[in-house]
Amino acid sequence: MNDIYNLIKGTFPNTEILLIYYGGSKAYGLDENTSDIDVTIVLEGFKGILHLFIGKYDLFVFSKEDFIKRQQFDDSIIAYHRQAADNILGIKTNEYYLNPVFSDELEIMISNVDNSFICNLIDALLIYSKSVFEVNRKSKAFYHLYRVRGMIEHYMQTGVFDLIVDEPWKSKMIEYKANYKTNPEANYEEEIVFLFEYLENYRNEMIERGLG
Repeated sequence: MNDIYNLIKGTFPNTEILLIYYGGSKAYGLDENTSDIDVTIVLEGFKGILHLFIGKYDLFVFSKEDFIKRQQFDDSIIAYHRQAADNILGIKTNEYYLNPVFSDELEIMISNVDNSFICNLIDALLIYSKSVFEVNRKSKAFYHLYRVRGMIEHYMQTGVFDLIVDEPWKSKMIEYKANYKTNPEANYEEEIVFLFEYLENYRNEMIERGLG
């Protein structure tokens, strides 16, 4: 993490680093030697949201204000970023940097992962995934549908919503990620539509029961 800290400090010299943590495949336990390293960064003295590649790092840079808005699923933050709000759940199981001045706010955000959070996460995931599906029926992005489906399965079994993906969805997620691009014969469209319908119904049922 020191290398990333120094990289960020050199790239954004007039800011204060509040938080650095791994997202993407590393957070979800799917990283391979060829995987990009997704890193989420929160800065004080920075405005907006920036997505950039530097070397092996895929950086998602947020102002403090916009990061908090993302975690609150504010509509001013596009669905692409909102649907990754659950990566905050992987912070304490991976190496990370936390500025003490941001500690209390981070704890509040992590503790606010409740039924409303789950509904908002599903909503953002559906908005983003369906928009991708309209233009590209074979996208890496759809592995998140399997991932969240498996997280819901784990939640229903344990009452704990975290980054654990229960079977059979973990295996399906890994299979999809491995095959969607390399196997031209693989056709996941029907299953993806099923996941859309399941997640939408699950979210609606939670809202109807007053849980979202």
